[in-house]
Amino acid sequence: MLIFYRLILVPIFVFSVIPQLYAADYNGLISITKKGKPVKPSEYADAVIYFVPDQVINTPPLNTETKEMKMEKKTYSPRVLPVSVGTEVSFPNFDPILHNAFSTSTNNNFDLGLYSGGDKGSHKFEKPGLVRVYCNVHHAMVAYILVFDSPYYTTPSSEGSFTLKDLPPVSGQLFIWHPRAKLIKKKFDFSKAVEQEKFDLELTKRRIPKHSNKAGKSYRKIKKKNY
Repeated sequence: MLIFYRLILVPIFVFSVIPQLYAADYNGLISITKKGKPVKPSEYADAVIYFVPDQVINTPPLNTETKEMKMEKKTYSPRVLPVSVGTEVSFPNFDPILHNAFSTSTNNNFDLGLYSGGDKGSHKFEKPGLVRVYCNVHHAMVAYILVFDSPYYTTPSSEGSFTLKDLPPVSGQLFIWHPRAKLIKKKFDFSKAVEQEKFDLELTKRRIPKHSNKAGKSYRKIKKKNY
């Protein structure tokens, strides 16, 4: 289960808001395998690393520049997209067929309806959390949008290296998320010197998870149309 900043799990008033006295970068490395063997470099693009402080802190303004998730060759690209709260994501259709991007995820549900190649829809994500994105026409079209309410998140290179920039001098949890692996979490205290570490992820989950269409029904029951 993903854990995001300022979840309802704890009341905010128990923390004192502290100024960001100084910032530091943290460099790390992840290694992804499947059945003990190295995976394709493209799998690294689906990983997201993020830090959750133990205290509520003052943070710089979030980057809410518009992002894009293409629908092309019956796939979403990128397949995993981390964004900040308040970011609008557009879903342009580059296929000569119809697509219908939707999500039933709590607090970030949306339905862009059917539209053909050359058109696009968009949605603004106002709440932090994990958003599972599907297509109501094509079962194999699956993507993920991770919405954060702080700037402490990043993605790794195709070799697995990553840098979390401008971390506050506080303790907290470091998380490494991948849609096909078990969530990794580790306690760090960035008020002290922290050495670079390597994290190992093993892919054990299906690339296309079981899911229903936007009506909660099986895709097999949809009548075949010229989509």
